[in-house]
Amino acid sequence: MKILLKKESSLLTLNWTDFKLTHFYSKFRLIFNFATLNSLQNKVWYSDCKEDHSNSKTNTMRRLAVLILMMTIVVGVNAQPNKRTSAYNYLRYGKLDKAKEAIDDASIHPKTINDSKTWFYYGKIYLSIATTDDEKYMNLDPDALKKGYEGLLKYQELADEKDEFAAEANSLILVCAEQYYNKGVSYYNTAEYDKAMVAFGESAAINESAGRVDSLATYNAALTAELAKLDEQAKGYYEKLVGMGYYLPGIFTSLATFEKAEGDTVAAMEYITQGREIYPEDFDLIIAETNIYLATGNKDKAMELLQLAIAKDDTNPTLFFAVGTNYDQMGNFEEADKNYKSAIALNPDYFDANYNLGALYVNKAIELFAQADALPLSEEAEYNSLKEKAGSLLENSLPYLEKADELQPDDPYTLRTLKDIYARLGMLEKLKVVNERLGE
Repeated sequence: MKILLKKESSLLTLNWTDFKLTHFYSKFRLIFNFATLNSLQNKVWYSDCKEDHSNSKTNTMRRLAVLILMMTIVVGVNAQPNKRTSAYNYLRYGKLDKAKEAIDDASIHPKTINDSKTWFYYGKIYLSIATTDDEKYMNLDPDALKKGYEGLLKYQELADEKDEFAAEANSLILVCAEQYYNKGVSYYNTAEYDKAMVAFGESAAINESAGRVDSLATYNAALTAELAKLDEQAKGYYEKLVGMGYYLPGIFTSLATFEKAEGDTVAAMEYITQGREIYPEDFDLIIAETNIYLATGNKDKAMELLQLAIAKDDTNPTLFFAVGTNYDQMGNFEEADKNYKSAIALNPDYFDANYNLGALYVNKAIELFAQADALPLSEEAEYNSLKEKAGSLLENSLPYLEKADELQPDDPYTLRTLKDIYARLGMLEKLKVVNERLGE
């Protein structure tokens, strides 16, 4: 199973137009505050002139204390807005480490924490960290993409729709979706399917919140969840795809498989029926439907579909094996024999087909031995004939069972079957070897 890829999109160009205006405003506010400070200083000086000249030293100290206090107030008032402006300025020149440090401070300060511009800059800076190619900054924060997206969401909570950054924030949020999608592809390529599912799911959710239906990300989330054996999550995503009207044969087969595993063959068949109405010739859907009929004991319907499947793919040994098994269970020795041999001809190392064909002969031999033992003593000729046929069947079973033993030497059922045959046929040397392997 392969994920479906999108073309990779680059980060949208960042807009720096508000930098000069913000910087100018900060300077103006500082000048204004220092002008206010000078005015206050003059008032203090005028008041002090009325005091006795002998207290001039004390008055000088008082003026100095007032001056220091006012300067502290001015600097404190403007420190955090300047942090935010500095963060954006650092971003402008690509100094992401300093930009991060400054915006982190601004994002927790009471004066700027509830300002939408703070969170727009925050989101922009962290998204830049998440998408940078500069090795110096790539590892500044492992959750940069998540924080960037959260910052932009926070901005949207605080800003109105006509805010100067609203349109750019919407575009950057879509960039977040693309970046999550790309992370999903990366995780898929390294077989980290659980992480890929989360990333694809986040991409789909972001697009959905922006009013866009992302069936591709949703499908990949479902597929990687299934690969990670997270069946509940996979089923949820596949159901969502069906609700979207996004249909692929594999979606219906997977949903049918999940329902069948939960014991709900009715729901499983509903998905198969829906899928086959859209894709009537799809091979996997035919096989999935066959498996449901086999599970529910409807062998005739299963056989009909198996023959249809073989007509579509007569090089598939598992189909001939399935037909052979079905005929075996129906008691049709000749057809079972023929189809097991067809499976082995296509794949000589097919363990199940070799074992089942050997077992088919053994079971037939046991049946003949039982018939012979039930005969009266007067029918000695028939007795001997049945015994001879049964012995031939046991001999015919050996090449297939010994091949099965070669393919899976540790299978105890094969070994014990061989032990019984060797004992019945008087093959003592082989019997001894099998007993040793069984520890008997």
